[in-house]
Amino acid sequence: MRKIILIMSFIILGCDNTKTTENNQWTFDATDGSYIQWNGDNSNANEMLHHAMKHMYNVENEKSMTFFEKVLEYDPSLFGPHVVLAGFSLDGSEKQKMHIQKAKELVADNNETSKVFVSLLDLPKGGNWPLVAQGAHDIWSKMRELEPKGKLIHYYYAFSNPDPNDRIKEMELLLSEIRDQKGDTNSLSTSGDHSYMIPPIINSLGYFYYGNGEKDKAKNHFDEYLSLYKSYNSYDSMGEFYYNEGDMENALINYEKAIEMYPSAWSANSMIAKIGELNKS
Repeated sequence: MRKIILIMSFIILGCDNTKTTENNQWTFDATDGSYIQWNGDNSNANEMLHHAMKHMYNVENEKSMTFFEKVLEYDPSLFGPHVVLAGFSLDGSEKQKMHIQKAKELVADNNETSKVFVSLLDLPKGGNWPLVAQGAHDIWSKMRELEPKGKLIHYYYAFSNPDPNDRIKEMELLLSEIRDQKGDTNSLSTSGDHSYMIPPIINSLGYFYYGNGEKDKAKNHFDEYLSLYKSYNSYDSMGEFYYNEGDMENALINYEKAIEMYPSAWSANSMIAKIGELNKS
């Protein structure tokens, strides 16, 4: 499954923050726990950070990268964007080395949870580096012990779980916490509205169920994702479902809808080209 690899590489960030802005639901109070300290005092940087994270959760990496770079223009003191941009950078490049170095320098005065988060950069590089690389689940487990209320932490604790069934179980628990406010009292948020995480969680579960052979559940989740979040990644996910099922006609329809919404969408464009080559053979 091609897209699940992309998700596990870069679907990151977005709940352990503070922001209140009209037309979004980023109302998290970062002072009520030992969360990853993402944002700072610059309101423009925090606004850019919200959009960067929203697009990242929804695997809209082209848009997300632009916003993360803008965050650092407004507030170069933040360590979080450097972690993400290190993952986006060409492996071994000077740009990647710079982001790794800056993340480690800038986190020095932050809390322990933030330092453990940046330690993900020390994991061996691979396709899912750094957030879901080999060994990442152990690091996310440490962060979850430090702050079990953190929704970003819970998300990646679930996502990086090496057992497919446990991965689904934990992601369903997270969904229940956010959507229904039900779950372990130690894990439930004490502030904020994290409902903007619901669509990408449902999308992720669609891939998890498909990978587990539960195709009907997967399709239902992709349908729900599309109803909740009408953007280019929603159509891309549906396109991949049909592609994996061998239904090239419906796959192409959805991929074309994706690039209608965002012409630069790399995944959809590459899949349209691939389907075109298959049709020629």
